Amino acid sequence: MRRIVVVGASAAGLTAAETLRREGYAGELTLIGAEVDAPYDRPPLSKQILASQWEAERLALRTAGELAALDLDLRLGVVAAGLNLATRTVRLDGGAEVGYDGLVIATGVRPRRLPGQGAHVLRTLGDALALRRRLGPGRRLAVVGAGFLGAESAAVARGLGCEVTL
Repeated sequence: MRRIVVVGASAAGLTAAETLRREGYAGELTLIGAEVDAPYDRPPLSKQILASQWEAERLALRTAGELAALDLDLRLGVVAAGLNLATRTVRLDGGAEVGYDGLVIATGVRPRRLPGQGAHVLRTLGDALALRRRLGPGRRLAVVGAGFLGAESAAVARGLGCEVTL
């Protein structure tokens, strides 16, 4: 294979790219991510980032030097909008196409967004930073979903003085 494209610049996508290099793949390797941020650790979003205990830079999974050493065509802030199996191309949101001989899809999930102003989701660093700006004493927060993220977010908000309904 001469060209491998990894769609999804999350921990999974980064691990796929690193594994390919570690196992000796020396061809073209493209990592495409919809977010503008380099791959980062998501679990601290609902705890350390919401609570303002960490700065966003601390979430980085790899340093800029480590990413450069992978010899990637790293395309951040670019949405993979389509896939053509017949021509072996990934269509990007701007209309450009990226050809591949091998393809890894590691895009994860997309949260269901509720309509209306003030409705937040917690999936990305941008989501966490936007929600963090809204939390504080006397603020009211209704958390839909009592899984790990919902419970952690509710606990952090309560600790910041918010009135929370879970």
